[in-house]
Amino acid sequence: MDRVRQKEKQAEMLAHLLDDAIHIPGTAIRFGLDPIIGLIPVAGDILTVLCGSFIILTARRLGVPTKDLTRMTYYQLINGLIGAIPVLGDLYSFGFKSHAKNSAILVRALKQGEGTMCRIVAPSLSLLDIGLVCALTAPIALFAG
Repeated sequence: MDRVRQKEKQAEMLAHLLDDAIHIPGTAIRFGLDPIIGLIPVAGDILTVLCGSFIILTARRLGVPTKDLTRMTYYQLINGLIGAIPVLGDLYSFGFKSHAKNSAILVRALKQGEGTMCRIVAPSLSLLDIGLVCALTAPIALFAG
């Protein structure tokens, strides 16, 4: 269970870094590196999708249910596609915070599995994982390019 908790913490930390690590003093406004990196045309959008894919891959490796993985993938895809629109997409990333939503889904799914037989394991990456990342990244690269 320690290994699972470690993976969960890594996903939470990445989500925090991408979505709300920076606080504007005197306001409630928080944002992360996602909208900042997204300002770099094409490469920035691809990089943020790749970083966000880590959270989805972690969830998949930890046995999060398919319905939750589907919702996480949807959030990531929407964030990537809208984020690829210059300036408007970066403004959207300030408010949408897909990485934080995905991290919350991951944590919730793991908490629900605690009281029962835990089917959570951490296998190594597979071709399916690589295919998932490519499937998320390719549309963003084409759209941004």
